[in-house]
Amino acid sequence: MGRKIFQSLLLYCKNEVGFCALKNVETKEKDDSMESFFLAETLKYAYLLFDDTERLPFKKVIFNTEAHPYNRVKKD
Repeated sequence: MGRKIFQSLLLYCKNEVGFCALKNVETKEKDDSMESFFLAETLKYAYLLFDDTERLPFKKVIFNTEAHPYNRVKKD
């Protein structure tokens, strides 16, 4: 599902200068705007979804809603 979403972003939202929003998801008409969170959050989630380098120890960290990693704390 993540791969399909990312491929759709590339197919429908990528333009000559970056990415854009869609005015209409049915017609795929592009808007002349990009939300501020797109690069910082949406692409970060895609990176985390497909990164297989094991740079982040997923068993030792959790992510907040903006995909910032925090060390897990063990309860006694």
